[in-house]
Amino acid sequence: MHGILQKLSAAVRELINPTLIASAVVLALAVGLGAQSEQAPKDKTAGQYYKNIKVLNDIPASDLVPGMRYITTALGVKCDYCHVNPFEKDAKPEKETARKMMTMLFAINKNNFDGRAEVSCYTCHQGHAQPVGLPALAAGAVAPEFIRPAEGAQTLPTADAIVDKYAQAIGTEDALNKVSSRAIHLEETDSDGKSYPVEAYEKTPGKMYQVTTLPQGTVTAGFDGTRAWVASSRGTHDAEQLHAIVLRREAEVNPVAALKNYTGKRVRGQAKIGDETTYIMQAKAPDGIIELLFFDEQSGLLVRRMMRDRTIFGALGIEADYADYKPVDGVNVPYKTTWSRTGQSSSFVIKDVKDNVPVDDSKFEPPQKPE
Repeated sequence: MHGILQKLSAAVRELINPTLIASAVVLALAVGLGAQSEQAPKDKTAGQYYKNIKVLNDIPASDLVPGMRYITTALGVKCDYCHVNPFEKDAKPEKETARKMMTMLFAINKNNFDGRAEVSCYTCHQGHAQPVGLPALAAGAVAPEFIRPAEGAQTLPTADAIVDKYAQAIGTEDALNKVSSRAIHLEETDSDGKSYPVEAYEKTPGKMYQVTTLPQGTVTAGFDGTRAWVASSRGTHDAEQLHAIVLRREAEVNPVAALKNYTGKRVRGQAKIGDETTYIMQAKAPDGIIELLFFDEQSGLLVRRMMRDRTIFGALGIEADYADYKPVDGVNVPYKTTWSRTGQSSSFVIKDVKDNVPVDDSKFEPPQKPE
C-alpha cells in the first residue's frame, strides 16, 4: 500500500514539479555497500572497503554512511529506494540513475563553486524522492493531501466509472446537448483583492471570448477554436501560454464532451482537498497537456484540475478549483472558479448566466492580426 502512495506522490510531483537537472528519478547514493556493520576504517577509501563502488571510490570509507544519512533525509526515502540486500547488487534502475546524478552534482560544484558543496541533493529534492523545481502557486492555493490506502480498502473505481458519475452529476445528456452557447456576467477578484466586472461568452464547439473592464480600459481575450488571443488599447497579440491554457478550458461549454476527448485516462489514487475526499484521474488533453483531475468522491463533480506549462528554464504550475455548483437549465455550473498560477490567483464568481443566447462567430476571432 505504501508503494501505491509513493507512486501517486511521484506522479503528481512529476506533473507539477520539474527538475532543474532533468532527472525523473532520485539524486540518491551512487554506491553499493557491503554487509559490514562496524565503523569503516579512516585509512581506507570507500572503493577499498566497500563492494561495487563506481562513483565514490576515492572518498574516505568513514564518510560513506554519514553521506547516506544526509541523502535519506534530503530525499525523504529509505535505503531500499535504491538498494536491495545485499547492498552491492545493482538490482534497481534508481541506483544507476543515482550514480549519474552524483556525477553531475560533483561536476556542477567543481565547474561553478571550486568544488565546494554549494549545490546538494536538498537543493532540488527538499525532502521528496522526486526533485522539487516548481515555483509555488499563489499563497491561497490549498495543496492536496494524498491518502494512503488502508489495509483491505476497496478497489478504486475505473476511469470510465468516474467519467460516468461526473456526467450524471453535471446533468443529463439531453440537457447538456441543448446548450449551444452561454452568456455569463462575472466578478473577478485578483490576488490583491481588487475586483473587476467580466462579460464572457461561450459557444460550441469550444469557442469563447471575455471582456474585462479595468480602470485603464477594457481587455478582451478569446479562443476561436485554434488560436488564443488578447486585445487591448495596445493592440492584439497571441495569448501567452498559461493564459491560453485557461482560455481553452473556459471554452468548454459541454465539459463532459470535452473530457471524453481526453486520452490515456487512468486513476492514480485519492486525495483530500480541504474537507472533500477526491478521486484523482490523470489524462492527456487535446492540446497535449497532461492533467490531474480531482473528482469529489460523493458528488462526482470535478473540483480541481492541475497542470503545468514547460518553459526553457523549467515548468510553471497552474490549477483551477471549481466550487458552488448550481443548476442552470438542468446543467450544474460551478458558480465560483479560482485559477491559480505562480504567485497569482484570480477568482471568478458568476453573477448571472443565460444559455443559448445568439453570439456571432466573428466575436471569437481576434480584432486584428497578431503583432
